[in-house]
Amino acid sequence: MLTIGQMARSQGVTTKTLRHYDSIGLFSPCLSRQDNGYRYYRPEQIVTLGRIVWLRQLGMALDEIKTLAASGGLDSVEKMHASLQNHAVQLEADINRRQKTLDHLYRYLAQPERKMPELQKPERVFFAAQRIIGMCWYPEDEGSIAQMWDRFEAREHEIERLYEPVGTFGICQPLEDGQWRYIAGLPVGTDATIPEGLVAMEIPGRYYAKVEHQGEVTTLPETFRAAYSEWLPSAGMQPDEGPEFEYSGARFLGPMNPESVTEIYIPLK
Repeated sequence: MLTIGQMARSQGVTTKTLRHYDSIGLFSPCLSRQDNGYRYYRPEQIVTLGRIVWLRQLGMALDEIKTLAASGGLDSVEKMHASLQNHAVQLEADINRRQKTLDHLYRYLAQPERKMPELQKPERVFFAAQRIIGMCWYPEDEGSIAQMWDRFEAREHEIERLYEPVGTFGICQPLEDGQWRYIAGLPVGTDATIPEGLVAMEIPGRYYAKVEHQGEVTTLPETFRAAYSEWLPSAGMQPDEGPEFEYSGARFLGPMNPESVTEIYIPLK
């Protein structure tokens, strides 16, 4: 018989680890003395513990090892091999997810330092109701809003747009249960037909807080955040539930042009 200290030293683990393995039912001594709490192991259990330690070094979770042990997998070459194959697939998927996160982080670090939007005083304006036909994007959709805009631009010629206003609209429309969708669209008349695969909606006629965003569209969220957190409260304005939208008109010079101006409209109470 081996004591818990001897068993721990045989595989380079701590006695605390062995007690934990015992408490979760993964690796238990063959004998526990109730009078003094001592634990004793058979010499052949060294091999089993070694396999558990090896699997842990490979990053396998204790729950997975416990499931494998319960099925006799620690003593079965076939079951061990199948479990390791499945673990390899999970590791590869995790590596891919982490690589995407790392790539995103590097792209962020490579960007030049961004300036916070300068303080603006929102303008309270009445925007007349406007019918829009466009393409929609939901948060669960694959790809990004920018990629959806690229697809929409290829279909703009299918829409019977109005001559005025001249620009395009990007609308964030709240839905039921807190959900939302984004629509890239053009202004149309009431009788305009809806091309296949596109949608129609109406921007409500009401009062809005109007602010401006200058620069690349990638920094639009920063302007929205500044408007909601600072500019509207400073002006004594309260945002209301309803579609908010971006309008890219004559002063919009392109999505990546630092001189572009995008108008932002936030519904007010």
